[in-house]
Amino acid sequence: MHDLSDGGLAVALAEMAMAGKIGAELTAAPADVAAHAFWFGEDQARYVVTAKAADAEAIVQRARAASVPAMRLGTTGGHAVAIVGERAVPIAALHEAHEKWLPAYMAGSAA
Repeated sequence: MHDLSDGGLAVALAEMAMAGKIGAELTAAPADVAAHAFWFGEDQARYVVTAKAADAEAIVQRARAASVPAMRLGTTGGHAVAIVGERAVPIAALHEAHEKWLPAYMAGSAA
Protein backbone atom coordinates (compact mmCIF):
# COMPACT_ATOMS: atom_id res chain seq x y z
CA MET A 1 0.00 0.00 0.00
CA HIS A 2 1.20 3.51 -0.82
CA ASP A 3 -0.47 6.88 -0.42
CA LEU A 4 -0.56 9.32 -3.34
CA SER A 5 0.18 12.49 -1.38
CA ASP A 6 3.69 13.04 -2.76
CA GLY A 7 3.82 12.91 -6.55
CA GLY A 8 0.57 11.10 -7.26
CA LEU A 9 -0.19 7.65 -8.60
CA ALA A 10 2.64 7.43 -11.15
CA VAL A 11 5.27 8.32 -8.55
CA ALA A 12 3.81 5.90 -6.00
CA LEU A 13 3.82 3.09 -8.57
CA ALA A 14 7.42 3.89 -9.56
CA GLU A 15 8.49 3.85 -5.92
CA MET A 16 6.70 0.55 -5.33
CA ALA A 17 8.31 -0.96 -8.45
CA MET A 18 11.77 0.11 -7.30
CA ALA A 19 11.25 -1.15 -3.75
CA GLY A 20 9.83 -4.50 -4.83
CA LYS A 21 11.93 -4.89 -7.98
CA ILE A 22 8.71 -5.79 -9.82
CA GLY A 23 7.30 -3.91 -12.79
CA ALA A 24 3.68 -3.29 -13.67
CA GLU A 25 1.42 -3.15 -16.72
CA LEU A 26 -1.16 -0.44 -16.14
CA THR A 27 -4.38 0.64 -17.81
CA ALA A 28 -4.82 4.11 -19.28
CA ALA A 29 -6.40 6.90 -17.26
CA PRO A 30 -10.21 6.87 -17.33
CA ALA A 31 -11.60 8.84 -20.29
CA ASP A 32 -13.46 11.27 -18.02
CA VAL A 33 -10.30 12.30 -16.10
CA ALA A 34 -7.38 14.29 -17.49
CA ALA A 35 -4.38 11.95 -17.69
CA HIS A 36 -2.07 14.35 -15.83
CA ALA A 37 -4.60 14.66 -12.99
CA PHE A 38 -5.08 10.89 -12.77
CA TRP A 39 -1.38 9.97 -12.78
CA PHE A 40 0.14 12.94 -10.91
CA GLY A 41 -2.68 14.34 -8.76
CA GLU A 42 -1.55 14.44 -5.15
CA ASP A 43 -4.20 13.54 -2.61
CA GLN A 44 -3.92 12.31 0.94
CA ALA A 45 -7.13 10.35 0.50
CA ARG A 46 -5.95 8.18 -2.43
CA TYR A 47 -4.02 4.94 -2.08
CA VAL A 48 -2.67 2.26 -4.35
CA VAL A 49 -2.79 -1.32 -3.06
CA THR A 50 -1.19 -4.42 -4.49
CA ALA A 51 -2.84 -7.78 -4.00
CA LYS A 52 -2.90 -11.25 -5.46
CA ALA A 53 -4.73 -11.28 -8.79
CA ALA A 54 -7.28 -13.72 -7.41
CA ASP A 55 -8.19 -11.23 -4.65
CA ALA A 56 -8.34 -8.04 -6.73
CA GLU A 57 -11.99 -8.10 -7.75
CA ALA A 58 -13.17 -8.90 -4.21
CA ILE A 59 -11.15 -5.96 -2.86
CA VAL A 60 -12.67 -3.60 -5.44
CA GLN A 61 -16.18 -4.86 -4.68
CA ARG A 62 -15.73 -4.48 -0.91
CA ALA A 63 -14.43 -0.95 -1.35
CA ARG A 64 -17.36 0.00 -3.56
CA ALA A 65 -19.80 -1.57 -1.09
CA ALA A 66 -18.34 0.78 1.53
CA SER A 67 -18.81 3.76 -0.86
CA VAL A 68 -15.06 3.98 -1.48
CA PRO A 69 -14.25 4.55 -5.15
CA ALA A 70 -11.90 1.83 -6.39
CA MET A 71 -10.62 0.38 -9.64
CA ARG A 72 -8.16 -2.22 -10.81
CA LEU A 73 -5.16 -0.49 -12.39
CA GLY A 74 -3.37 -3.43 -13.96
CA THR A 75 -1.04 -6.26 -13.05
CA THR A 76 2.42 -6.52 -11.56
CA GLY A 77 5.32 -8.33 -13.15
CA GLY A 78 8.23 -7.82 -15.47
CA HIS A 79 11.08 -5.34 -15.31
CA ALA A 80 9.37 -2.09 -16.31
CA VAL A 81 6.45 0.17 -15.47
CA ALA A 82 4.24 0.36 -18.55
CA ILE A 83 1.10 2.47 -19.01
CA VAL A 84 -1.10 1.70 -22.02
CA GLY A 85 -0.25 4.17 -24.79
CA GLU A 86 3.00 5.33 -23.16
CA ARG A 87 6.62 4.22 -23.37
CA ALA A 88 7.55 1.62 -20.75
CA VAL A 89 10.20 2.70 -18.23
CA PRO A 90 12.57 -0.02 -17.02
CA ILE A 91 12.96 -0.29 -13.26
CA ALA A 92 16.72 0.09 -13.74
CA ALA A 93 16.12 3.51 -15.35
CA LEU A 94 13.90 4.52 -12.44
CA HIS A 95 16.68 3.54 -10.01
CA GLU A 96 19.23 5.48 -12.06
CA ALA A 97 17.13 8.65 -11.98
CA HIS A 98 16.10 8.29 -8.36
CA GLU A 99 19.39 7.16 -6.81
CA LYS A 100 21.97 8.92 -8.97
CA TRP A 101 20.81 11.67 -11.29
CA LEU A 102 18.26 13.38 -9.04
CA PRO A 103 20.51 13.56 -5.96
CA ALA A 104 23.36 14.87 -8.15
CA TYR A 105 21.03 17.45 -9.68
CA MET A 106 19.84 18.59 -6.25
CA ALA A 107 23.46 18.91 -5.17
CA GLY A 108 24.21 21.02 -8.25
CA SER A 109 26.59 18.52 -9.85
CA ALA A 110 24.43 16.80 -12.51
CA ALA A 111 25.40 17.21 -16.15
